[in-house]
Amino acid sequence: MRLIIITSVLLIVLASCNNGKSDENALVSYDGKSLYLSDLKESFPEGLNKNDSIKLLNKLVDNWITRQLLYDRAMRQQIHNEDEIQRKVEQYEENLVIHQYKSRLVSEKIDTTITVDQIKNYFDKHSSEFRLTDNIAKFYFVKIPKSVPNAYKVREWMYQVSNEDKLMELKEYSYQNARFYDFDNEWVNANNIYDLINEPLDDSKKFLENYTVYQKRDSLYYYFLRVNEYLLKGDLAPMDYILSDLKQIILSKRRIEFINTLESNLRREAKNNKKIQINL
Repeated sequence: MRLIIITSVLLIVLASCNNGKSDENALVSYDGKSLYLSDLKESFPEGLNKNDSIKLLNKLVDNWITRQLLYDRAMRQQIHNEDEIQRKVEQYEENLVIHQYKSRLVSEKIDTTITVDQIKNYFDKHSSEFRLTDNIAKFYFVKIPKSVPNAYKVREWMYQVSNEDKLMELKEYSYQNARFYDFDNEWVNANNIYDLINEPLDDSKKFLENYTVYQKRDSLYYYFLRVNEYLLKGDLAPMDYILSDLKQIILSKRRIEFINTLESNLRREAKNNKKIQINL
C-alpha cells in the first residue's frame, strides 16, 4: 500500500485551476482511495487567511489519513460485526431519505405567513409560559457633544416627555445637535444601556429602579437616558419583545401538525389498501 501526500500550498494553486475531480490533483491517496480539495470546500469558513487555510487543510488531510489507516487496520483484524454495521447503515439511509422527504414537503406545503392576530391569539393563551430571563427596558437616549449650547435643556425635556410638545422639542434638538440618539422606545435587554452610556453597571435591576432620568458626562460628551418602562427578570415577557420567538413557535407547531397528519394519512391509506398486516 502506498501513501502519497502533495504539498498543501502547491495543491491550493493547482486545485484552484481545476473544475472537476477527473482533472483535479488528489490532496492525499491511500490504497486506491483519494481525497480532493473539492471534498473539503465546505470545511473552510469564509474570510480565512492563507496561513490559517493551510493549517486547516493540513489538519483535514491528517484526519483523513488517520481514518483510512484505522479503517484498514480494523478491516484486516476482522473484529467488527458486519451484520450490525449493515443494519445501522440501512437504518441511517432510511432516516436520511425520510428526513429529506419530510423537509421538502414542509418547505413546499407549509404556509409561513403569520398574521398579527395569530401571534396575539397564541400569546394570549400561553402568556404565562413566557418569563423574562433578563431585565428589559424601553428608553430614550441622547448623546451630545459638550460644545453644543443649551445641552442642559435635554434633561428638562427628558422629565417632560409625557407632554407631546416637549417630546417634539427634545427630538428636534437632538436631530440637529446630538452625536447619537435613540427614540425607538422598544423593549431591549437592559444590558444594552451599558454600551450607550459607556459605563459598566453591576446591577441593572438597581439602575432601572433608581433612575427615571440618568445623566453623566465625560471629557467630550453629555449622556442623557430616560427610562420609560422596565420589566425585571422573572416577569411575564411582553409580546412585542418575544415576537420572533412566537413566530418560530407557531411555525414549529405547524410543521409538527403537518408531519403528524401526513404520517396518520399514510398509515390509514396503507391499511385501507391491505398493504400492512399487523399481527399483535
